[in-house]
Amino acid sequence: MSRERIIISKEHRQAVITALHDLGVMQIEQLPENVAEVLNKGDDLGYKQISDYDQKFRSLESMLYKYEPNEKYSMEDTAELMKKADSVTITERVTQITREMASVEAELKELRDTLNLLKRMPHTRHDLAIFGTGKIASFLVEGRDLQKFNSEAHKAIKECVLLKGEYSTIASISRDAEKEFGNYVKGMKLSVEAIPKMSGPVSANEKLIESRISESESKHEALKSELTNISEIHYPLVSAIREQLDLEMEKLDIVSKFGFGINVMAIEGWVPEDDLHRLKSTLKRITEDRYIMEKIHTKELPPTKLSNPVTTRLFEFFIRFYSLPKSDEFDPTIIFAVVFPIFFGFMIGDVGYGAVMLLGSIWLLHRLKHPPKKSHIPKAISKFVNTIISNNGLTVLAKSIMPGAVIAIFLGVIFNEYFGFQLPYTAIFNVETGLPTLLLISGWIGVAMVSFGFVLGFLNNLAIGRKKHAAGRIGWLMAAWGIVIFGLAVLHKQQLWFPNYSVVLAYFLLIGGIIIFLVTEGFESLMELPSLISHILSYTRLIGILLASVILAQVIDFIFMHSLTHSIPLAILGIVILIVGQLFNIAIALFEPGIQGARLIYVEFFSKFFSGNGREFRPFASRRKRTINTVEEEQLIQR
Repeated sequence: MSRERIIISKEHRQAVITALHDLGVMQIEQLPENVAEVLNKGDDLGYKQISDYDQKFRSLESMLYKYEPNEKYSMEDTAELMKKADSVTITERVTQITREMASVEAELKELRDTLNLLKRMPHTRHDLAIFGTGKIASFLVEGRDLQKFNSEAHKAIKECVLLKGEYSTIASISRDAEKEFGNYVKGMKLSVEAIPKMSGPVSANEKLIESRISESESKHEALKSELTNISEIHYPLVSAIREQLDLEMEKLDIVSKFGFGINVMAIEGWVPEDDLHRLKSTLKRITEDRYIMEKIHTKELPPTKLSNPVTTRLFEFFIRFYSLPKSDEFDPTIIFAVVFPIFFGFMIGDVGYGAVMLLGSIWLLHRLKHPPKKSHIPKAISKFVNTIISNNGLTVLAKSIMPGAVIAIFLGVIFNEYFGFQLPYTAIFNVETGLPTLLLISGWIGVAMVSFGFVLGFLNNLAIGRKKHAAGRIGWLMAAWGIVIFGLAVLHKQQLWFPNYSVVLAYFLLIGGIIIFLVTEGFESLMELPSLISHILSYTRLIGILLASVILAQVIDFIFMHSLTHSIPLAILGIVILIVGQLFNIAIALFEPGIQGARLIYVEFFSKFFSGNGREFRPFASRRKRTINTVEEEQLIQR
């Protein structure tokens, strides 16, 4: 990453700013004070007038129906943009149609509510005018406490007349008693609706309202049809103009970071090394080789731009979730992409559970890519999930689970575990009888991960010239191996002094390592020594979670198999226990290995070399959907 300063003639300012935006390779930074003091002539580039146009077209676009454009629009400069914006003359009519449609929709709702109320009223031959006068107000009462209301209302409320029906009651009261009536029904389980003023019998009013509904629906359909025709013709252009206006507003925001002289403009920012040639060639073409571009030597740490292979890029999500690496430290994305699926699959270790997670991930990806018109998942569950994680996050999680699920299936075949059942073949490795071996393997995994972390810390600090910190990592590595060798000697009941030279080596490594990190990191670092042991032993949780899953599955299967030998009710209960229990175990197998697998990497591994808190590289760019990228357009023309 290189910090570059670009100086150009002001006559090329609009073209250069547009090119920088469309290239998307430069993170614009504020000019240093010493440069800004020299170039202090403000220049708004004429973009302020765009603000009003942007608001206008955002409003217009929101009123139109969406239509995907068949082509993208080209707008070379603001003059052409404003010309196209002024050519759109539908704003007034679209606003009028939208207001009329809103009015008709409100009228339709009111008419439908009134019609619904009439159909729910108790049967009556009376003129409806008696239910709404200057002195009388009437209400339709329904609900669970209707019978109680019918028997007590006339006692609780003065001058209350009830017209009772099977499922509803009309309560007519003096308008002076409305407050008293409201307080009375407030504590009861009732639905109360005011009956609007009407005249004539119920049947005549129903016909009148149905006729008015039909007229309003016809009017609404006509307005909708007109708006549809307008949208089909104009929406693509309106949307493209709005997009270009948004881009111009972004340019307006970034202009404050530029420096303007009488005849020149200066821009400064970070550019990835790989994009320098493309930037220079674009500037050369636009300015006809009349520009200055120089590298700025600074002690400021560049922003971080993660660059990983496509196959591991999705795991950048987990690195960002923890902390973005600084630009001068090692990016652990690839390591996470390799280690996390192995840990995840190892802690599951069952063909059935792995297959369920694999198929579930495939189904989720298909559903997110092709959402159904009508979902059978309860809205409450969907809403709860969406508040926790976005669709993009769900996609990343599903894709990251798949390799771990494949490893779980592979290890499940080795362990002969199929939802806790065993198939009629001898397991290559039995989880329960081979527990001591598994614990030993997990211990060595812990040693390898912790050691690898210290090695990365040493290399990273050495690469950026922090030799003292690099030596400290070596000290911790020596101490770790000293503890490991000493611990193995204790486990194997070996002599803890001469002639056991491995123990002597352990003492040398431990004492030498402690001395080194005390010198390089200070005496407070000694407090971290116990955590070194706990971090290595922490990897035994790989076996603990695997064993818990296997035993729980076997217990569920044991209950199910024995229930089949008893009565039919017990057999049915056993089937229910099998289904519910296995679903519960699958849920645990999904969350616990995921959480603990990530934790082993975040805490026990990253803490040895990773500091994070990096500043993300955010180039001056936006995604175009409906307008043409000017740089790409120029390249196509040249070809």
